[in-house]
Amino acid sequence: MSSSDSVYIQPLDQDELDSWWRAIPGARRFLNTAVEAFNKKCAIAVHLPEKDAEGFIQALEEKIQRKDINSLIERFSYFDGGTIGDFVDALTAEFAPNFQRNFTRQPMEDLAKQKPFHGYSAIIIRLETKTDWLTDAVTEFNRGTANFGVALIFVTSEENPPPNIARLEDFLTPYDVQFFAINFLENAPLSAKKKMYTSTLAEKLSGYSPELVKNLARVDLYNYGLEFVRRILPGFDERIFSRAVWECQVKFFLPTLEQIRERLIVKNEQQLRRILPVQDEFGTILFEPFDMELRHLHYYGGKHKIFQLDDWNLLELAYGARNDLSHLKTIELSELEKLFTLSE
Repeated sequence: MSSSDSVYIQPLDQDELDSWWRAIPGARRFLNTAVEAFNKKCAIAVHLPEKDAEGFIQALEEKIQRKDINSLIERFSYFDGGTIGDFVDALTAEFAPNFQRNFTRQPMEDLAKQKPFHGYSAIIIRLETKTDWLTDAVTEFNRGTANFGVALIFVTSEENPPPNIARLEDFLTPYDVQFFAINFLENAPLSAKKKMYTSTLAEKLSGYSPELVKNLARVDLYNYGLEFVRRILPGFDERIFSRAVWECQVKFFLPTLEQIRERLIVKNEQQLRRILPVQDEFGTILFEPFDMELRHLHYYGGKHKIFQLDDWNLLELAYGARNDLSHLKTIELSELEKLFTLSE
C-alpha cells in the first residue's frame, strides 16, 4: 500500500442495512425496543454511534410502516439543549402549535396528558447536542401517557450518555459483529482461518459500528494492519490497535502453539527422555517430556542437540511466537503466515 493510496468510508447500502437490523440478533433486539415503544405509544431514548444513527432511523421507520402502513412518522432534529421546557416549546412549535402549557404539571407529563400531536403516530427526535434532561424527559412523558397518542423516540450519540437508556453496545455481542464482518470477506482471497482472524480484528476495532465493520473487514486489514486502519480512521491510537491484534493472536494461535509443542514432544519423545529428569531455572523438576514447555524444549533441546533442522525451525517459530505473546507483543506478519499454514 503506497503513501498515495487513500480509503474513504463507504456507507452501508440498503441490503447491508437490512442485513444488520434484521439478521444480527443484537441489532434486531435493539431496533425492536424502539418498535415496542411505538406499539405502546410511549417515550424511549436510544444511543448508538453517530455514523450509524441515520441507518437506524431509516430501519425503524420501515419496520413501523410494515406494521402499520398508515403510520405518520415525523423526524425532529433538536440542537438547542436548554431545559425540558425549552425542548417542549420547540417540539410543539413544530408539530402542535396550538398547545398551551399547563404549568401545574411537569412539561413532558403535560405533553403526554394533553396529547396535542393529532394524527402523528411517532416522532423520532435526533438530539444533536448533549442534554442533561433526557432520562427525566422520558420518565415524565411515560408517567403521563396512557398507552395511546404518539410515541417519542429520542436518538442520541453523545459521549458518556445518561444511564437508563437503551445503548446499542449493550445489545450486541462480539459474535454478532464478527458474523456481520465475515460477510464482507466472503469472496476475499484469504483462507477460512484468515477470514475468521480478520473479521475478529475488525470487530475489535469497530466499536460495534456496522459502518466501520464494513470498511475494516478487508484483505488490507490483514496485510497492512495499522497503516490501513489509519487510512479509514486517521490518527487511530497505535496502542489500541496493538492490543486488539494481540488479543486476536492469543485467541487464534495459543492452541496452534500448544499443538506444535505436543507434536514435537511426540516425535522426539525418546530423545527427550534421555535428558530427563532436569530441574529448570525456577526449581521445577521435569520428569516427563510432556512436562516441558516450549521454553524447556528450546533450551534443553538446543543444549543437547535433540531436534533435526526442520523440527528445530518449527520450535524456533513456536517459541518466538509464544515469547512475543507472553510479553504482550504481537507476531509479525511473516511469522503469522507460517503459523496459519500450520493451523490450516
